[in-house]
Amino acid sequence: MRNIIKKIVPKNVIDFLGRLKAGNYSYYFWLFPIKKNKIVVCSYYGTGYGDSGKYIVNKLIEEKIDIEIVWLLKKELTDIAQFPNSVKTVKYGSIRALYELATAKLWIDNSRKSFNPPKRNNQFYIQTWHSPLRLKRIERDVEEYLSASYVNMAKSDAKNCDLMIAGCDFSWNIYRNSFWYDGEILKCGTPRCDIFFKDNSKIKEKVYSSFGITPGYKLIIFAPTFRSNSNLDAYQLEFNKILKAAQERFGGDWKLLIRLHPNVSKLSSLIKYDETIINATNYDDMQELLSAADILITDYSSCMFDMAIANKICFVHAGDLDEYLSNERKLYFNFQELPFYFSETNEQLVNNILEFNEDIYNNNLNSFFEKINLYEKGMASQDIVEKIKTFIK
Repeated sequence: MRNIIKKIVPKNVIDFLGRLKAGNYSYYFWLFPIKKNKIVVCSYYGTGYGDSGKYIVNKLIEEKIDIEIVWLLKKELTDIAQFPNSVKTVKYGSIRALYELATAKLWIDNSRKSFNPPKRNNQFYIQTWHSPLRLKRIERDVEEYLSASYVNMAKSDAKNCDLMIAGCDFSWNIYRNSFWYDGEILKCGTPRCDIFFKDNSKIKEKVYSSFGITPGYKLIIFAPTFRSNSNLDAYQLEFNKILKAAQERFGGDWKLLIRLHPNVSKLSSLIKYDETIINATNYDDMQELLSAADILITDYSSCMFDMAIANKICFVHAGDLDEYLSNERKLYFNFQELPFYFSETNEQLVNNILEFNEDIYNNNLNSFFEKINLYEKGMASQDIVEKIKTFIK
């Protein structure tokens, strides 16, 4: 039925109805005054307390700034996600959410903002995006693969935006050249990566406790990105062989956490788990998992760069490389340019673990950081809070 409607109804009418449903024309909320000390935060279209928004909010709370904080949250996460007492949650996509956005001095988001009332002249919008750096091409760099409705929404979002943040020169150039954005880009680093520059002992205790892991174990995180199909093959590795290789190369006892991308989180129930292979897909904060982990295994996900910033071990495994490049996304880097050990088969992945050389890996990381001119110093949240202080004044 939806396809039939698309063929019958003109495209501009469909776009108008979509924006109407998303509250983009709800000017009647302008009848309410703006609260100069209120901010509204959203992450990944309504997910839980995580990503850069979390670390900005934590810094605001830590500094005891007189500010009202509202977080937009999907209804199904209302009784699951945990927030500080000073953060009020409101259902994403609701009339109440539109009211909160319309009366807030500041918006913070990490994805394109499609659900929002029209932005007012004396409101500010900070776009953090959701990675310090990325492997997969995005926005204008893949415009031919994007729907016209998404491109229009992205351009509208860019016009609303007052500030973006960058974690390195490479990202700064993408935001300037590929995001339809010509405003300020703050070279401050990425708030969600501040966690890697601090003592993580309490975070590690929290993660271990959440999964019932006894202290003393070492952790591998397997965190692949999503595919547009529902095939489970890309999310299946020979996990027991990986654990055995890690034990042989690095010593100690190991457990492996599997965290699938939110877009395919339902597939996590189809994977077989046991005492050493654990489902971590629904854990709120990926940064806490990376902070607690010793090794990351991923494919095309930007979390590889977070792990690099943490100066921890990352193995990149892409068993479906040709298919992915043909059907999913083009890449900014080829794998030979990256500092990570790379594999396309399970055998190569196991051998990479067994043959891992720490000195070579660290040298590769440092060379890569110089190439992209990394800004990360663990102070991004503080820098953005200083900006927020000027906005709310």
